[in-house]
Amino acid sequence: MSDEELRPRVGRLPRIPFAFVPTPLEECPKLTAVLGGPRILMKRDDLTGFAFGGNKVRALEFRMADVKAKGCDAFVLVNIGQSNHARLHSAACVRLGIHMAIVKPSPADEEVTGNLLLDRILGVEIVEAHGRNTEEVLDETLERLRAEGRKPYASTRERFSRLAGTIAYTEASLELRDQLQASGVTERDRVHIFLVGGTSSAGLALGGKLLGTGWRVHAVSVGGSAESVRNMELDLANDVAGRLELPVRLEPDDFDVHDQYVGGRYAATPPTTLEAIKLAARTDAIFMDPVYTGKAFSGLVGEVRAGNVGKDDVCVFVHTGGTPIIFAYHDVLKNL
Repeated sequence: MSDEELRPRVGRLPRIPFAFVPTPLEECPKLTAVLGGPRILMKRDDLTGFAFGGNKVRALEFRMADVKAKGCDAFVLVNIGQSNHARLHSAACVRLGIHMAIVKPSPADEEVTGNLLLDRILGVEIVEAHGRNTEEVLDETLERLRAEGRKPYASTRERFSRLAGTIAYTEASLELRDQLQASGVTERDRVHIFLVGGTSSAGLALGGKLLGTGWRVHAVSVGGSAESVRNMELDLANDVAGRLELPVRLEPDDFDVHDQYVGGRYAATPPTTLEAIKLAARTDAIFMDPVYTGKAFSGLVGEVRAGNVGKDDVCVFVHTGGTPIIFAYHDVLKNL
C-alpha cells in the first residue's frame, strides 16, 4: 500500500494534534561498537514533546478526539500511580478542559514522585482504590460523575481507546520507513525493530507488512507471557486493519515476541534490565526506565548477544519514553 492510500484512511479519523513529530532517528555509534554490531539506531519517541513525551502521545491524539466526538466531558481510567498513560492523559485533559479522574489501585501512602507527582501538580482527581475491587470503584466513580451532570468516558472500557495506539503506530510506520531510507538503510538490509510489546509494536508490525518494508518487529513483553502478548497484538492489529479497510492482516509469524526478559513479574528489575539501563546511559547517554524501556532494551541486547540478530543487520530501538518513572525507582538505580 502506498502513502497516498494509507494517509487518507487514517485521516478519516477525528484527531487532535499533540505530538512533536517526526521524532529523531538517532545513530548510536558507541552502543554499536560495544555490542560488536549490528548497526543500532534509536527512534526517539521519548521526544514527542507533550508532558514529558512518550509513545502514548501519538495515541492520545486519536483517543482524545474520540472523547470529544462522543460529547464526553470527563475521562476516567484505572491505573497505578506511576502510570505514563495516566500522566499523559491527565495533561491532555487539563489542556482540553476535560475533568480527569484516575482510579488508582496502588497504596494511598505511596511516595509522591515521578508520574504521580506530575499528576498531583496537574491537579487531577485521584480516587484511591487500594484494597478494593477496581472495577467496583470505577463503577462508583462513573455513577458519581454522571450524578454531577458529567458525561464520562471510561477509557478501559472503550474499544476504540485500545485501538488508538495501534492506529497511531501503523501511521508512524511511514515516518520510520522514510527515516531509515534517509539513513542509508536499503532493501538489502535486514532490519530488526525492538520495543515494548503492546499497541505500538502491533502498529509497527501491521504498518511494516502493509508498506512492504521487510522489517522484523520484536515485541518485548514487560509483564505477560509471549502467547498473551502475541494474541493481544493480533487482535488489535487486525481490528485496526478492518476498520481502516487495509488490504493485509497480521499473522502470528509476522513478528516476534520475547517474554524471557520480564523477570519475576511486571515492574521487576532483573539484572538484565539494570545492565541495559547502565549500558545505554554510559555509551550514548540515553536514559531508560526499569519498567518499560530498560526491559525492552535488554531484549535487544540479549538477542544480539545470543546471535539471533546478525552483526551486519540493522537494529532500531523504539524509545517509548517513561522518563518520570526513573525518579520513582531511585532506590533501585542509585547504585548502578
